[in-house]
Amino acid sequence: MSEQDFYNKKINVIPRPKLHQSINAETGEVVLNIKDSTTSERPLTIIVQPNGLPLYPQNQYLYSLLKDGKESTDTEAKALLAFQRFLTNQNKTYQSLTEDPEEGVAWLFADYLIDNLKEVNPATGEILNNPDGYSLSTARSYIDVVIRFYKWLHSSGLYFITRDHKPFEFVEVTLRRNQSVDNHEILGHLKNKRKAIKVQTTDLKKRFPKIQSTQPHLKLKPMPNGDKDIFIKHLKDNYDRGFKKTTNLMLRLAIETGLRVEELVTFPASGVHYPMTDALLIPFTIGVVNGCETKNDKQRDIKISYGLMLELNEYLNKDRTDLLEKGIKLMKLEHQKKMEAQKHFHQKYELPGKFKEEEFVESDHEHKRLFISANGLPYSISTIKSYMSKIRTEIKLSHPKWYYRIHDLRSTFATLWLENEAEDREVIFDLLMGELASLMGHESTKTTEKYINFMNNLARKLGYASNKNRTAQDAAK
Repeated sequence: MSEQDFYNKKINVIPRPKLHQSINAETGEVVLNIKDSTTSERPLTIIVQPNGLPLYPQNQYLYSLLKDGKESTDTEAKALLAFQRFLTNQNKTYQSLTEDPEEGVAWLFADYLIDNLKEVNPATGEILNNPDGYSLSTARSYIDVVIRFYKWLHSSGLYFITRDHKPFEFVEVTLRRNQSVDNHEILGHLKNKRKAIKVQTTDLKKRFPKIQSTQPHLKLKPMPNGDKDIFIKHLKDNYDRGFKKTTNLMLRLAIETGLRVEELVTFPASGVHYPMTDALLIPFTIGVVNGCETKNDKQRDIKISYGLMLELNEYLNKDRTDLLEKGIKLMKLEHQKKMEAQKHFHQKYELPGKFKEEEFVESDHEHKRLFISANGLPYSISTIKSYMSKIRTEIKLSHPKWYYRIHDLRSTFATLWLENEAEDREVIFDLLMGELASLMGHESTKTTEKYINFMNNLARKLGYASNKNRTAQDAAK
């Protein structure tokens, strides 16, 4: 734990203190004091902010558990501590929710827990990978706490779950009497009937694997060619004019190269050029060398299609120019306001020495990122996710089953690349693992295996379906 981090602290409190008032005989002042109680103090684990102050309303929730008779708040405090650290790292708060739960922080925290699970052999208990990760039981208990925290916020009136701001959807599940009921799954009341029990749970909790051995490739949701065609057509039909054109280019670049969203918003302007070759694919280096924020600062070469490079070059030298000038003006204005505020503070409190104003050097602030938003500044990750959410809503009007998120663009690139390369070279998917790992920027081919396993699993399913159809045709003869 660093000095600038949140942390847990155990304090002793009275679960249900009572106040009484007394009157100062000399001044007549009414003084409030805690009434003496026969109830002994109990330990309460709370969350402390980096500045040393208690974290609210999380600590209010923890205290409410103690008042309701809970013996210890250790688990809940650890869970909410992990949640708060995640929120801080993402520059969000527990209120960062939308009408789509999958875009909100509760869902993102669940993604984080699932992505950071230990891999355990269920037969032996041996840890196969990520020994410092969360155990499945810990991850499930943590998300349970987050769910109960949001329910408490709503019931206490501190923050209401509404149609436009909801952390999860409620789902009613019917269990037969011969099925066991996990009390941790119960989020509402149980309706006893003769043959079944109806339990209210959430879609958030249902996402967690029931056993530790759930394979990573089962979490992937890449677009098949048909759904990708729908996506690209929608972008070209609706996002090929004005400021929307930038979004068009960004999302097409992501799905055609496998860029992570962090790499997409920091994609460099340097290196974008008019292609002087007839090659269908043009190598492009990303990494610390040109300011692209790759994972673990790993430098790698991606491949951009000839046509897309032409469009990126046109955007660089035409659409982006005016926006860049606008952004520089905004940053210069903000710099001036900052200097004026500092000068005023220096003079008001008569600080020693003469105030030295920092010079605004325009060349230091020129955007090295290729994509510039309508306000002249670089895009944020949350903005791109919001655009993807908006596009998904638009597509679903005509294709109700079309549902993909921003990170699905990366898995779409990987799986379609494997499909095309395996067919063109007439090789099995496994032989392409090293090359795909390089394109994706993986530190180890262990991470790449999920895409290979996905394609092998898909091939087995298609093979089974083909054999089944052949058998049916033979039987009909």
